[in-house]
Parts: sequence; structure tokens; C-alpha cells
Amino acid sequence: MFHNTCAEEASTRASISTSSSVRYSGHSRSRFFNKSKFSTSRFAFVALALLSFEKRGVSVSAFTVVRQNNSCDINRIVFGTAAISKAENPQELLDEAYAKGFRRFDLARTYGAGASEKIFGEWMSSRQVDRSSVDIITKGGMGSDAFGRPDRPLLTHSELMEEVSMSLQALQTDFVNLYMFHRDDPRIPAETFVLWANELVDAGKIGRWGVSNWSFERFRAAHSFALENGFEPPSSNSPQFSLAVPQCEVWPTTHSISAPEETSKIRWYEENNVELLCWEVLAKGFMAKPDLWPQHEVDPSSFDDPVHLGSEEWRIQRMQKAYCNPENYRRREVAMELAKSCGCNLAQIAVLYPLTVGKHISVIFGTKNAKNLEDMVSLQHLHLDDEAVMRLAGTVPIKSVRMAGANNVRTFRHNKIGIQGSSSLTKKNVPVLDRLRLFAFRTDNK
Repeated sequence: MFHNTCAEEASTRASISTSSSVRYSGHSRSRFFNKSKFSTSRFAFVALALLSFEKRGVSVSAFTVVRQNNSCDINRIVFGTAAISKAENPQELLDEAYAKGFRRFDLARTYGAGASEKIFGEWMSSRQVDRSSVDIITKGGMGSDAFGRPDRPLLTHSELMEEVSMSLQALQTDFVNLYMFHRDDPRIPAETFVLWANELVDAGKIGRWGVSNWSFERFRAAHSFALENGFEPPSSNSPQFSLAVPQCEVWPTTHSISAPEETSKIRWYEENNVELLCWEVLAKGFMAKPDLWPQHEVDPSSFDDPVHLGSEEWRIQRMQKAYCNPENYRRREVAMELAKSCGCNLAQIAVLYPLTVGKHISVIFGTKNAKNLEDMVSLQHLHLDDEAVMRLAGTVPIKSVRMAGANNVRTFRHNKIGIQGSSSLTKKNVPVLDRLRLFAFRTDNK
């Protein structure tokens, strides 16, 4: 839970902005940051978060969590059911989630070998849940393959249609709000997936369609084909996105957008009104439990040891290889510092990170314990300030350069051809990404 400790520690500095947000600590700072020893791509990555602040008209302060009522739509926090079959009482857990305001639920045909869909369907039926009050997301298209192996049997049209029917039967409903292809299969043309998905939309079995773990290039190809040929385009992609940046593929045939160089792709999704429905935002507990996998106990030399596919050793090996590296341990330390100063916990800071980057980003949060639900529900009223995002990402605030003292520097704007120089544009007219690049360049070349 978020407490007012920051306000108590900095009562002389806290203020209420015109947008009714409360700054709990720190001074007002410049929004432009020094490139320092980090790559320019890190500035571009975090700039998306700054852009969201400007759109809301929210004033920012220094290294804190900002409370602003309803700053994050609760529907951007999606209840995940991947492990719900392992909960002590799955039905009561869903009761608690629903009572606390969760209305979007993420399921998949492979979760618990079909158990998640069955449990959810039984819950809706036994509780007589109003179907219009819940937004059901389910995924499929992998057949019996639970690991996303690239050599799995090739999906066919008839198999897909049968699998969708099985999902609807298990869920005890005649349609799902969003159906996603759980993994890509490059052996099948992107256009084929578009045609299959539109057939399901036209049949009324799904409201919208999307994909999970598709590369940016494949997603854009499917999106373009759909628009150019009058079909319903994919409305969402589900990649991995967390404060902990995976150093390799977490699970077979998955994709991540956590790295700083993914910024331009995140922006494209936003510009094209595509939701990013992000999984593993807590990095399998690395960003939820401060003492999980202490750095001195993890042996990188064991990351490539032969282990049995699907075993617990295999799972731990893949998770540690992806997440246990010096930069992610640094990020965790900074997140714990921020959490302690603002009365939050580590998991809350980790989930706020992607939520702050853009309003087109949603997160999937799964738990087997109802006591964790309140921590996530409270995030609808919180977001990170700009310095918090920058420090978590590994950048440092610039102190020597301010907009008022940079009148001699040419700013930039986008046009149909590309980026061109202009010395007459105001701060308001310059995209945040371009401003950050500009000031990073100016500082490095003084």
C-alpha cells in the first residue's frame, strides 16, 4: 500500500498542481537529462513516460511516486490466470479480484492444460456474473505445445477453429472480448493469421483479435495487410516488458520490449492505437522479492548447462539467465530505495514502471494470494515522476542545461520527409524524444 511518508518527510516542499496531483517529495527539476555514460536510446525510452506527464498536465518532482486520483485506468491492470489452478481456492480468489475492481482477465488454452479457462467459466456460471461486466482475453493457436517450441506441429485452419470452440465451451460463453494467437509461427504467412482472425470476428466468436510474442516486424506486416485490404487489424500485441531487462529470450519464441532500443517500436504502437498487453512485469518475482536470487549466489557459468526441457531446473535456469545480471540488480536496488522512501513495496514500483511509460501499455498481474490484490488496485491512483523513471532506467538528471538557457540551440520537428532543423519552435511544439536527444547532444558537445 502507498502511504504518505514522502509527504511527511518533505512537507515543506510538497505542493498540489493544477491537475490535482500531489508531489510528495523533491524539488521541481528540468525535464532534460544528461546522456552521461549511457546510450542515447535510454533517453528515447524514458521520454515516452515524460510525454504522458505532459499530456496529463501533471507537474513532476524529484524521485518519488505521485498520487493522482484515477491517473491509471484500472482496466490497464489485467488479472492473470496462468497459475490460478494452483491457488488454494481459485473461485474465492476470483471473487476477491472481482470485488476489488478487476474486470479484465487474461487466460490461455495452454494455462494449466485448459484449467484456467475451465475454472473461470465455472466461476462466472456459479456466481452468475454479468457477462457484460467482464472483459475476457484468451489465447490459443499452440495446440498441445506448452513451451512455444518453433518445431511444434503446424497450426491449421480447422485446428484453430476447433480450439476456439473448446475455449468458448470451457469459458461457458459464446464470445471472448479479445482473442490472441499465443505465439507466432513464421512458417505461416502473417496474412493467413489476419484472414483466420477476421473469420472469427465476423462469426461473432471474438470481439477483437491480437497476437502474443510477435516480433515488431511481423506485427506491422499483419497490421498493414489488414488495413490495406479492409480487414480488422490486430488491436494488441503481448510482449514481455519489465523493469528488469532480459538479456536473452526468456521462454522459447517470446519477444521483449524492455530494452531501451525498443523505444521507437513502443512509440509506433502508441501512434497506431495498439495496446501492449505486457507479461512477466515482475520478472518472475525478481522485481517482487528483494531477496530472490541474491547476486552472490547466482552462478552465470551454469546458465548453459544441459537440463531437461520443462523441468524446474530448466525454468530456473532460463529465468536467471534472462534476469540475473548487474544492471538488473542495480535497478532492483534503486526500486527498493524508491519503495522505502514512498511507503510502497518493490512489486508496486516495478508495475508502475511500464504503466508510466505509456497509456497504451497494460500489465498482466497474476497471484495465488488474495492479499496481493490491493497492492495492484491502488496503482490506479499512482505513477512515477520523471526522475524516478530516469534513475530506474539508468540515466541521471541534467543540472547545467535548462530550456531558458538554450535559446541558441536549434530544436527539431518532424515533417513528412524526416526531421528538419528549426530555431523558432517552442518547447511545447517539440516532441519529448527530440528534446531529450537535443539536450543530450548539447551537453556532450559543450
